[in-house]
Amino acid sequence: MKMCWRFSLHLLFWFVATFVADAAEISVAREGKTYHVITAKYEAIIADDGCLTNLLIGGLEFFKSGIGSSRGSYLHQGEPLKLPTMEQPAENVVVAKSDRATIRYEFGADSMTWLVENNTAEPMKFFIIFDPEASPEAAEIRGAVLSHEGSKSTWFRDKARLEIDGSTRFWGPWRGCMMWDAALAPHEKRRITFKIGTASEVEAAKMGLTTTPVVEEVEQDLTLLSPKDFQVFQRLSRFRGRIIISGRLKLECDTVMARLSGKSLEGQRLPDEWCPIPLEKQTRSFYAELPTPAGGWYVLQVRAMKDNQVVAKAVVDKFGVGEVFVGAGQSNSTNSGEERTTQTSGMVSSFSGAHWQLADDPQPGVHDKTQQGSFWPTFGDAMYVRFRVPIGVAATGHGGTSVYAWKPGGELHNWMTTRICQLGPRGFRAVLWHQGEADVGGKPEDYVLLLTSIIRASTVAAGWQFPWFVARVSYLSPERPASETTRAPQKKLWNLGVALEGPDTDTLTGSYRNNEGKGIHFNRKGLVAHGKMWADKVGDYLYKVLAEETK
Repeated sequence: MKMCWRFSLHLLFWFVATFVADAAEISVAREGKTYHVITAKYEAIIADDGCLTNLLIGGLEFFKSGIGSSRGSYLHQGEPLKLPTMEQPAENVVVAKSDRATIRYEFGADSMTWLVENNTAEPMKFFIIFDPEASPEAAEIRGAVLSHEGSKSTWFRDKARLEIDGSTRFWGPWRGCMMWDAALAPHEKRRITFKIGTASEVEAAKMGLTTTPVVEEVEQDLTLLSPKDFQVFQRLSRFRGRIIISGRLKLECDTVMARLSGKSLEGQRLPDEWCPIPLEKQTRSFYAELPTPAGGWYVLQVRAMKDNQVVAKAVVDKFGVGEVFVGAGQSNSTNSGEERTTQTSGMVSSFSGAHWQLADDPQPGVHDKTQQGSFWPTFGDAMYVRFRVPIGVAATGHGGTSVYAWKPGGELHNWMTTRICQLGPRGFRAVLWHQGEADVGGKPEDYVLLLTSIIRASTVAAGWQFPWFVARVSYLSPERPASETTRAPQKKLWNLGVALEGPDTDTLTGSYRNNEGKGIHFNRKGLVAHGKMWADKVGDYLYKVLAEETK
């Protein structure tokens, strides 16, 4: 009996310790009339109508609100039901109710339990509308028409994993989305559980989510770390910039020399003379920052000398000093266009985070790994025609993402700020933000607050101030070509001075869209028009900035 008592006491201590540890990992905060849930594994938003409208796992949105009557997750009985009476009976519990229904949300560190109750004498449905980028387990049914009966299902978005138990079926597509539903009998209580995690290697392979192994560079006698072929350094003024020359050696040497050649924006030839680069002999590394005129492409030659003999050498055939831009947002900022496009000037390059290349589609470095067309080649060509310097772009977006998915601290925000920090202080001109379709039907004030926090956090992470251009974006279909729920807050950000005015791409309808004008993405004509619209807005701003510098 004594042993049993001790065991029970130990079990009680373990339970209390575990509960306290789990509770410390969960934050459920009321923000106005909504609740914001944050754990290390996921984030969720419960709106003022009691619906859990957003679920982000690893920074990626799984639910879709604003499509038809969708509230992300919601009860339906002739119409979507509102549960406006909300309370928080425990730190990790929120209860939403009306006279017709009740939902009790309980949040764990990597799980959720929802108790959904039909308080009426009539049948009721509970729906979850999944984001188009979220897919059920079987890869072969992705995008297919299906209806699957059963209680359990597993959903993936990239490697984020969501396992649900408690459904009647899932089916779709409905307006491009998959629908999950639970049919509730009169006065039925339904327990729905969610387990949140990461896809296993087997699951990732089945869903086609495995990544190509990184091929390590073969170490050379002289390895140049900077510049790389097709690298663009951001100019500091209209005619002036600087470059970084750095690298390492396998062999001992006495000196490292470099020579630049090419013609600048002003039409002058670079000196084309050998000059010494500071060498750290103990580590066999070298580094220098050199004032360099705007222009390019330039050629750099580097050689290592020992006893007046060349022991190693390297060359970069094309790099320049010009204008660099970071792109972020959802699918129309990535490679989701109907056809791939190519730059035609030979003066536009893309940065993946690991290498530079000519900016032909698909753009490297996007988070969603899309492989189709983009507006970036046309944008770069148009900017080159106007300013006659090399243009660099770094696209970081992910399709189907709401503004919530880009919140500071999330995977997408970190992905973007990593690229920003790789380019370095004053290493690019501006961020170009093209996003908003996923937030149609949301609260305009939330969009303003969230994007403002994203913008400010990005400059804090970078350690310097840079402008953001925000496009006016809300187009979903010919039937829903524009929505003020996103257009108004985007314009408000301009008016407040938080962001600069980007293009109004909602004007690109009909013949500019894919799927014979019915799609949300752009066809080739639309991608070209999209790129030129961005170049007009950014180019007009840049012209003024450069004019001010010369006064």
